[in-house]
Amino acid sequence: MLERVVLLVNRKHFACRNIVTISSEFFNKDRQVGLRKWTEIFDLNSRFCGNFSNNILNHKRFHSYHSAPHRPGTDRRDDLGWRAVLSDAEQIVGYPTSFLNLRWLFNDEIAVVATHLRKLVGTNHPLLKTAKNILIGSRSNLQSVGLIVLLVSKAASFNPRDYTPDQHDSGVLYAQRALAEIVEMKRTGHLIHKTMANLQDKEKHGEKFKDLLCGNKIVLLTGDYLLATCLRHLGGLRNNEVTELISTGLRDLVEGDFLGERDADNNPLPSKPKANNEIKRHYDWENENNLGKLGSNEFLGQGKDEWILRTMLTSGSLLAKGCQAAMKLSKRGEELEREAYKLGGHLAMIWQLYLDVKDFFTHPDSYSLVGAPVILAIWEYPTLYGHILEAKLEKKEIELKPLHYAVLGTRSLEYLKQFLDEELAAALQCCEKFPVEEARVALQKMAISVHSEAVQYIDT
Repeated sequence: MLERVVLLVNRKHFACRNIVTISSEFFNKDRQVGLRKWTEIFDLNSRFCGNFSNNILNHKRFHSYHSAPHRPGTDRRDDLGWRAVLSDAEQIVGYPTSFLNLRWLFNDEIAVVATHLRKLVGTNHPLLKTAKNILIGSRSNLQSVGLIVLLVSKAASFNPRDYTPDQHDSGVLYAQRALAEIVEMKRTGHLIHKTMANLQDKEKHGEKFKDLLCGNKIVLLTGDYLLATCLRHLGGLRNNEVTELISTGLRDLVEGDFLGERDADNNPLPSKPKANNEIKRHYDWENENNLGKLGSNEFLGQGKDEWILRTMLTSGSLLAKGCQAAMKLSKRGEELEREAYKLGGHLAMIWQLYLDVKDFFTHPDSYSLVGAPVILAIWEYPTLYGHILEAKLEKKEIELKPLHYAVLGTRSLEYLKQFLDEELAAALQCCEKFPVEEARVALQKMAISVHSEAVQYIDT
């Protein structure tokens, strides 16, 4: 633990004062992780103090062991900027996507669910937070999924001679609008299913157990209703190829929930990193048959490959296939269908990178262990996997804060920025294949906005 260790004077010099007691991971000059405990008084001119301060400056993040990074007003500023991007995009497609799901949610079945939700107030059931996010727009909100499908649809355009005037509006087919709703509600229904509370330890929850159990029943029924309604509307499109694409997207969502190892609370765990000589090939998601099984378990433990596979299964596949299905509805040809699939996949990855980065830096004691910062750090510095292995062997919870600061002490954040830049460049390149400039620029703005905010979290 560090106690009143470092005072920042300027960008080049640190003043070290008082006694420093450190009992955690540290990194030597070769950036190898070690475990050590010592107490020492540092001299400002000593080599160790210089290296120590340089490490702090290089990582640009050094926080008290007891508090998360604090950025007053950052989230509000980011949210306001994102709403402006969404508003411009909605005007382009001529449809307020913030109301995409109202036709699905404002009916008798969901009204009954809403009355039962009142019983969950005060129980801290995960369903309450998800229900709030569905109705309130943010960068992580599901509403953006439907908007992307609509923007890709308009960016690709269609041949007006193939359709009657009552089949389209504002450059988008009504069938494509229905598809955007279906994709959004499939994702919503699946995420609602994932809000099941873990009730294995009945005594742990005490008097709230019955209410939480009731919440789990609501989760099952609501998710099933949305997914069943999706299938009914999907059949209404009367396009077998589109039905197959979206159905396999749902399959991928479910498969992603069972990929790799899990802890006692069913949270996903990163795989043990492989040695370089164990890697036979890398995951090429752009050129695989997306109707078949995506990837394979051989990519687990391969750093970026593992993260891409997890992201494609849990979010990228459904969005990418939704964009591809929109091209099928407008009969744009196989080449543009494939470009739409790649564009949707890259946008999903930029989105997930942003969410992983934000989660890692704002919640140092509750972040996901399969987020990009952790997976990339474990791949580059395999000794970090010892945090997870030790917890598994001793059957205890993983200590997230020590791992958090160990990750900050590596160069994985630099690799993370490179990864973000690569995904942004790929998304912008895919956008150039679409003819309608207005919608194409809107897609590019969305990608750039999410990318810039993710980089800001890393650099701040």
